[in-house]
Amino acid sequence: MLMFVSLHLRPKRHSSACTAAAIVFCAALGGCQSKSDPKPPSNPAQETRQATDAASIAALIDKTLEYNRSERVLSVDRNAAWQVAHGAVAYGKDLKLQVEGKEVPALDYLFQGGQMRGWELSTGPVLASTKRPSVQAYVEAGSYVGQGHVDQFLGYLSQAALPLDTPIRVEDQTLTLEDWGRSAQNQLPNNPYREYSWTLIALTNLFPNDVTWTAGDGNPWTLESVAEFEAKQDIAESPCGGMHRLMGLAHTVRYCRNRQIPFQGGWLAAKQTVDQAVETIRRYQNTDGTFSANYTVRPGTSADLSTRIGTTGHTLEFLAYALEPQQLQEPWMERAVVRLCELLQSASQVELECGGLYHGLSGLKIYRDRLRNVESGR
Repeated sequence: MLMFVSLHLRPKRHSSACTAAAIVFCAALGGCQSKSDPKPPSNPAQETRQATDAASIAALIDKTLEYNRSERVLSVDRNAAWQVAHGAVAYGKDLKLQVEGKEVPALDYLFQGGQMRGWELSTGPVLASTKRPSVQAYVEAGSYVGQGHVDQFLGYLSQAALPLDTPIRVEDQTLTLEDWGRSAQNQLPNNPYREYSWTLIALTNLFPNDVTWTAGDGNPWTLESVAEFEAKQDIAESPCGGMHRLMGLAHTVRYCRNRQIPFQGGWLAAKQTVDQAVETIRRYQNTDGTFSANYTVRPGTSADLSTRIGTTGHTLEFLAYALEPQQLQEPWMERAVVRLCELLQSASQVELECGGLYHGLSGLKIYRDRLRNVESGR
């Protein structure tokens, strides 16, 4: 029996899948647009035809990331916390937000108590494990304003390399990122959707030493059991073609490797699901380097630029994290990276749906960071 229902739920507004309707909705809410009358930018796509080696591809990625960081700035008046959380996946503390005509660090603004649509945190019951208040994050299923999935914001923030003692203003108290993460551990049994993609990402990043813990139901929980559950779900029916679920499993696989945990039981199930998805994605890749608009279901492309950026971007993010180091420089992956940079340059002066945009940029950043590790021998 559950001890308490700790999630703040809102009525479901629309599907959580990444669909064309969702893109239209997000654009109406306030997509990720370029600044008005921007300075003439360097054009990353002009260099893509010469991007034939790792060094030139890395330079291309850097210019693409910098252009979209400097020329696409979110606004507290026009955008919402859902979009800021996605932007943080790609840019972390470097993400900017326009507030009263000034550009400020987006995460600092929110963490210091800044007001924004969809940023709804409250304090909850004191946790037995820490003797500190828990952090309650509202969930509005399918939302493109607030948190649309359990632990979605926490999962994204956990990828931004923030210290556990990062202060976060919640109501009239100053709590920390660790408090939020411990709350996720405690509340895991109360997830009404039984969807743990973002929870896996958060817990593997924030608490690498916690393979097991006691949750709010008084029972021991393990990362392995959560990963095994996720690995058995229908990837094709999961949000955004299953790329978020696969990302959670990829974090689990990396976690196992880092801790030298043998791949057996739930750990093995996670690895097998990731490996199978990688092979399917590669098989369905389009000749122009983009990935299938149907993800792992079947081959396919789309005439819509935003859809192509969204599907290729989500898929590239998963691959950039999941692949072995030597696979990153295989021709099929290099084609995908270059093509995504081309697509983003083609859309440099138009508004884009923020989810697909920032997941794509996150994929480029992960890819670029891992290339640096390969170059340095790490």
